[in-house]
Amino acid sequence: MKKILVVTNHMNVGGIQKSLLELLKALANEDEYDVSLFCCKKTGAFLDQIPNSVTILPENPYAALSEQPLIECKKQGKRYYLTRMLSSLWSKWFNKALPARFLCGRIGQIGDEYDIAISYSQPIGDHAFCSLTNEIVLHCVRAKRKVTFVHCDFANYGGNTKRNRGLYRKFDAVAAVSDSVKNRFAQIVPEMSERLYTVYNFCDCEEIRSLAQVEPIVYEKPTVVTVARLSEEKGLLRCIPLFERLKSEGYEFEWHIVGGGPLRAAIQTEIEKYHLEQTVILEGEQINPYRYVRNADYFLLCSFHEAAPMVFDEAATLMVPILSTKTLSAVEMVEKRGIGVVCENDAESIYRMLKDALSHHPTFEMAYLPQKEICMAQLKQMMEQ
Repeated sequence: MKKILVVTNHMNVGGIQKSLLELLKALANEDEYDVSLFCCKKTGAFLDQIPNSVTILPENPYAALSEQPLIECKKQGKRYYLTRMLSSLWSKWFNKALPARFLCGRIGQIGDEYDIAISYSQPIGDHAFCSLTNEIVLHCVRAKRKVTFVHCDFANYGGNTKRNRGLYRKFDAVAAVSDSVKNRFAQIVPEMSERLYTVYNFCDCEEIRSLAQVEPIVYEKPTVVTVARLSEEKGLLRCIPLFERLKSEGYEFEWHIVGGGPLRAAIQTEIEKYHLEQTVILEGEQINPYRYVRNADYFLLCSFHEAAPMVFDEAATLMVPILSTKTLSAVEMVEKRGIGVVCENDAESIYRMLKDALSHHPTFEMAYLPQKEICMAQLKQMMEQ
């Protein structure tokens, strides 16, 4: 039986954490693997959904420093507070290379020796002291094979730095969550091409359909639903004037936005500015977003950049057509699969796409469904090469 360790930052509600949860469920069904999970901060709504056969390792107080606010570090004690404060300041002034190595030294060795160690979270910019799972797997884990994931458009997500490229080069394999993500990464780090693999996000179609039947939301008007973190890259703010424009032209509809995040107040202010309180509804973060998607007419993804969002597979599972901006994998995952429409990534193109959808209600065969068997075969190839 092969021993696998997966390292992530936390298990809060989010796309990367959801895809990790589904991966852990899939591995738990394979008799050949003994799986452990290490969370830098052992927190999040998805923790309770992890299969019992997965060993969740104890939280390390030093690893937790990178994934919690300074005020929480203070509660741990003075040395933790000072470590986090000085590490954050150094990272902001210079970069996080030295603080990350210092922290890894304090963390020490995690668990036993493993056959495979996986860093599932990805690094962000050099000046933010967080998302250190690549460093932790490289410096705190003994394993015969070390692999890491790329969940982003590496050219545009903000973490494409010399230091981060150097971290990826130290791994035995890099898993990209779509062919488009893999090709983009290979353009930037071509010497890694032979160590690059595509591993699609796992999607539990049966669970999604089951959850969608739990108190599903029924809409009285044509409805567009978005499930996303309320952050800048998701492009939500630019769409509010577009919906106001459509409403002024006589279209009847609602736009429900499911998710939480730092832009909630700004989005609410914009909704009020355009008097759309009865049209654009913020539903907040939901552990079960599928009951909002099930009866929607369309699923809208309006991001400036994305990698291979799980919401594409989830909307397709619920037979809801997708309206998406052209991000890295949108053509690959939506247009080529015949499960929706992809438009250019600018406000006017989004407006025309929405207007066409609300006017003509195009139909799609929705024949595509994600296959767990394909995902597992890709994962095994990457782990065991």
